[in-house]
Amino acid sequence: MAKEVIFVADDFGMTSEINDAVLHTHLSGNLNATALMMAQPATEGAVEMAKAHPSLQIGWHLHLNDSQPSTTDRWPWGASPAKAGFSIGLSRNGYELMRREVARQWELFQETGLECRFINSHHHLHAHPFVYRALRETVGSGFHGWIRLGKPRTFEPTPLSLLWSGLGWTYLERRRRLSAWRSTDTLWGLDRIFHMNAGEVQATIATLPDGFHEFLFHPRSRTCPDSVCLLQLKASSVHS
Repeated sequence: MAKEVIFVADDFGMTSEINDAVLHTHLSGNLNATALMMAQPATEGAVEMAKAHPSLQIGWHLHLNDSQPSTTDRWPWGASPAKAGFSIGLSRNGYELMRREVARQWELFQETGLECRFINSHHHLHAHPFVYRALRETVGSGFHGWIRLGKPRTFEPTPLSLLWSGLGWTYLERRRRLSAWRSTDTLWGLDRIFHMNAGEVQATIATLPDGFHEFLFHPRSRTCPDSVCLLQLKASSVHS
């Protein structure tokens, strides 16, 4: 297969500032996809933006922590993804809350009328075995997009980052083998959260083999590092 590269911004709908940054980097830069959070303070505005700009690919950003739930007032585990993962895995109440949220958030996404091009999640919790199973049961075979399960890669290989990347891939590889959907081959940006650099991204893209490669961004304002990076990236780097 040919080399495909996609730039994805997470957290669309979390705040109006994020919405503005996402749209700005799509229209004036090279952001071509964003992941939409349901039941957040700025979700309605994000949906309106998405409908007005169909060139921006929209995915579903499942959230199970550090956000406003759709079926309850607050998360019992707070903002911590580790606490969320343990509670979902070890607590019946946590597991049932997760299933309700997956079902309701997917229902809310479908109600927008937007095409779901891909699925990922806040803090990567969709890779949790129980969450992934709930996703498969909820979304079903009718979903024809892709899911974020690429091998985590770092821009600066160090012994620690290589160990982390290897352990992450060992875990994700089982999800990929069982996946009913297409998935990315690599994922870049976890070591540059909120601080992506255009030079690093362009240099990395030039060395990538054929395959489907995802670069993750978190635009928070028009002037934050991730937004500046997207404005500086060359158009030839973008998969359409």
